[in-house]
Amino acid sequence: MKRDLDLVRKLLIYFNDKPDDSMENAPNNPLSINGYSDSLVSYHLLIMDEAGLLRCERSVSSKTEGRVIRVYPFSLTWAGHEFLSAAIDETTWNKAKGVSLEKAGVLSFEIIKDLLILMAK
Repeated sequence: MKRDLDLVRKLLIYFNDKPDDSMENAPNNPLSINGYSDSLVSYHLLIMDEAGLLRCERSVSSKTEGRVIRVYPFSLTWAGHEFLSAAIDETTWNKAKGVSLEKAGVLSFEIIKDLLILMAK
């Protein structure tokens, strides 16, 4: 699966706007984001947990020891809030993506994060 930074941003906005700290993405009630498959959303929740953007409970019920197969997110971490603060404005977000693609040829999380911080200054 490919990482989709627009989906990452949408998920950060979703968790930022949640009214409480309740668990999301239960097996019988997967988190739905319009226009994205449940499996893609679940994958992004997993990698966002690995990146330290979301506070999650991990499910490790796998035959492979220590393998996390699903996460149940609660809220943003400090890092998630910091990134979203820089990425919340859609115009700035789209400009940073454009600059990243134009200058680096890729949509790298770290490059976009650095661009967003520079643009905020």
